[in-house]
Amino acid sequence: MATQTPSDAESSTTSEIFFPYIAAQLQSSIATLRKGVELIEADERNYVALQDTLEAYNRALTRETIVQIGPRALVKAQVVHTNEIYTAVGEGYIIQQSAYHASQMAGRRAECMD
Repeated sequence: MATQTPSDAESSTTSEIFFPYIAAQLQSSIATLRKGVELIEADERNYVALQDTLEAYNRALTRETIVQIGPRALVKAQVVHTNEIYTAVGEGYIIQQSAYHASQMAGRRAECMD
């Protein structure tokens, strides 16, 4: 009994059958990768916007001011927690820092996204 070898016509037919399936898988993979790239670019834009927003605040965590008590009394006071930012640093840890330092951290994170 002789073994049959597929002819060129049969092998091309087999590849033609699987080509649409492979093409669909590749298109799906490309679409998934594009969505991932868009998410990363959006995160980078968000970090840059956050950095710009945080740079508007002072570097100090407290501020000396004068507070009015009643119609004629003014008292020197210290306002605390004026620009405290709680920042996630990874592994579930959160630190408290000034807005300036938080903006610097946001800038470093945006650079890492490039």
